[in-house]
Amino acid sequence: MNRREALRRVAFIVGGTVVGANLFLEGCTRPATKDVATLFESEATHVLGELAEAILPKTATPGAKEAGVGEFIPIMVRDCYDEKDQKVFLDGFNGLEERAKKEFSKSFLTLTPEEKLQFVNNYDKESKEYQKNKKEEDPNHFFNLFKQLTLTGFFTSELGMTKALRYVKVPGKYDGNFPYQKGDKAWAL
Repeated sequence: MNRREALRRVAFIVGGTVVGANLFLEGCTRPATKDVATLFESEATHVLGELAEAILPKTATPGAKEAGVGEFIPIMVRDCYDEKDQKVFLDGFNGLEERAKKEFSKSFLTLTPEEKLQFVNNYDKESKEYQKNKKEEDPNHFFNLFKQLTLTGFFTSELGMTKALRYVKVPGKYDGNFPYQKGDKAWAL
């Protein structure tokens, strides 16, 4: 092998590595389909935040809306859900307003906090019944997906970890016999 051939092969290997790395990194973000892109609009993130807030309202700890769950959900739907679950999520989200008008004769955003609580409790009851009776090939229920995203978004946010859970940046040793006092916060490591 001559020097020119060796340089060409090295350039091919290095170039392939750079291109391969770039393709790998670009593969981590999936572009939103036209339908999923509607979840990123400010009105949609506001509605998502309000629905999440009905599940985890602000009390002595911050609520889901304050933790940015409304902005978190579209990213997770776009990047982590397959097409089947994306469709279920979008159909459920698009039917939210119709459901609120059917149950309360008004828009979801105009419901009182008590009505929103009743709304999510009805939805939760329906989703639990559906999930219990569904077959393996059946799609998930919208509210089940939404509730999972709400809890994940809240408890992985800075506010959820530091204000709702006990957070230790650098944890000490594990103590399986640590005394628990009723009302203590759970640990987030």
